[in-house]
Amino acid sequence: MMITGFEDMDQNNNSLSKLKNVLFGNNLSYSIAPNKNNKAGKSEAIIVGGNLTLIQSTIGSKTELKTKDKILFIEEIGEYAYHIDRMLYSLKRAGYFDNCKGLIVGQISDIKKNTTDFGMSINELILDVLDEYDFPILFDFPAGHEKTNYPIILGRKIILDVSKLESKVTFYD
Repeated sequence: MMITGFEDMDQNNNSLSKLKNVLFGNNLSYSIAPNKNNKAGKSEAIIVGGNLTLIQSTIGSKTELKTKDKILFIEEIGEYAYHIDRMLYSLKRAGYFDNCKGLIVGQISDIKKNTTDFGMSINELILDVLDEYDFPILFDFPAGHEKTNYPIILGRKIILDVSKLESKVTFYD
């Protein structure tokens, strides 16, 4: 959850109550509505990630994100589709998805319009880049830069259970 934005947050979306649950040590679990692009599967691992641009910018550095045996969370704001495509391919070439246990796609907000249509949606773009991998992918997780913005505890173990009817993300110690 981005700390800025409390003043714009929709009070009816449970984001603040979910944040209070995290701060007071209560259980954190989410049920997410189905998305036709979700890739079904179940995985259990530590969640890592954040903003796609920032993750991509650390490739090859001492602070590079380690995704081996982890579930990766990504979100983005204010980019062109071709930039997102390029960043995902950079992560792929750097091996970020080779031993990944799952992907949670948060809010991809305020996508800039190209003068020429990119030809596919952001979800289709992600599926195209990750086509060869056999791990669950959850789209439309409500975290990033929107009014509904659920907290995620990076570095915590989760169970990611993606199905056609409903998906669940459950945090535990």
